[in-house]
Amino acid sequence: MASTKRISIDQLTVGMFIAGLDQPWYRTPFLLHKWLVSSPDDIVQLKRHGILVVTIDTERGLDVGAAAAAPVESVSTTPPDAPPSVGAEAVAPPESDRAPQAAAAAATYRETMVAVERVFSDLEAGNPPKVAVLKPIVSKLLGEIVAQPEAMLIQFCLDKVRRFDATLASHGMDVCVLTLILAVENGCVEADLEALGLGALLHDVGYVRLPRNLYRKTTALTDQEQVLMKQHPQLAATVLEQADSIPSAVSRIIAQHHEYLDGSGFPQHLKQDGLSTLAQLVGLADTYDELVSGRHGRPSLLPHDAIRQLFVHGAKGHYEKTLVEVAIKALGVYPLGSLIKLNTNECALVVGLNHEDRLRPRIRIIKEAEGQRRQEPFEVDLQNQPTDQPTRTILRALDPKLEQVDLPQYLEPTVGARS
Repeated sequence: MASTKRISIDQLTVGMFIAGLDQPWYRTPFLLHKWLVSSPDDIVQLKRHGILVVTIDTERGLDVGAAAAAPVESVSTTPPDAPPSVGAEAVAPPESDRAPQAAAAAATYRETMVAVERVFSDLEAGNPPKVAVLKPIVSKLLGEIVAQPEAMLIQFCLDKVRRFDATLASHGMDVCVLTLILAVENGCVEADLEALGLGALLHDVGYVRLPRNLYRKTTALTDQEQVLMKQHPQLAATVLEQADSIPSAVSRIIAQHHEYLDGSGFPQHLKQDGLSTLAQLVGLADTYDELVSGRHGRPSLLPHDAIRQLFVHGAKGHYEKTLVEVAIKALGVYPLGSLIKLNTNECALVVGLNHEDRLRPRIRIIKEAEGQRRQEPFEVDLQNQPTDQPTRTILRALDPKLEQVDLPQYLEPTVGARS
């Protein structure tokens, strides 16, 4: 007899073990949908997020009939199956303080991009990568990411919309920034952070041994070109052989960044234990960057749609679900720079994240309900909204091109005033 059953949210009580919800996990404040209900606050949170039906496991918690008679004090207040805490959201600094932070992040992005371009120019000229040159680049990026991850994500967004032609250097830079943001969120140890940064910067280094136009091709690859493209992780090994002291963890990241847990990746179709977790993290960042960039005839996706695709990758078993959860927690369901439509018919831009409630970020309203542009855009924290204004919620993501919105104009923190 099955130990799980679906019940109404009104039947849920402390002591029951939740085995599933009627909404996907990324639409709730809980990173996992399996835990022992230890507090009435859990139930309040579920109701507040529109959960109507839950699945309970009666072998790991109370059943509906037994719940009324069970003493509350018998329930552990720190259950081992409780979902991981998402942590307290850092209080967003005033907008006047964010301007110098953004300037510092922009300067770091520009300086490191110049350094990365020099590295790849040397690589394309046939010179091996120099770890001694790459390590300071990773260190500088990591320091800025730890200090102000949101400012660096904004720079990532701005870099995307301002760039007309993606290069190996710019893609390596973007994947490095994303990888380090995910790694910090995932609590990676310091030694792994350096390997991740180096591996992310060099993950596509094998392309320097392929025809130069293959990487930049904007139309769909032919079958023959697909075969060539899938050789770049293996070709990277020949490039790295010429370099001094490339750590084995970095080489493994580069060789495995296109492998999937279910064996459907390439080039070796590795599975599970044969895969480096660090390579999975770089692969996840690489996938997101390619989704929002668009390559080889594939149109770029809106950040919100790219996040949905990451969720699909996790559901298919391509990546560890916990890593996908970390990515969505770090990037947001509506990532920074997303253009959104509100229930008030206003148009806004996501300029800050809320890790406790991924559906209520900090936004900058740029269009009135009637459609006209605001002369002075203003910010609203959807988690802590002004009581003298209508309650705002996100309806859907919008395409900036279709809406004719110049994202860089509104992403700068000096625009508008905080509500």
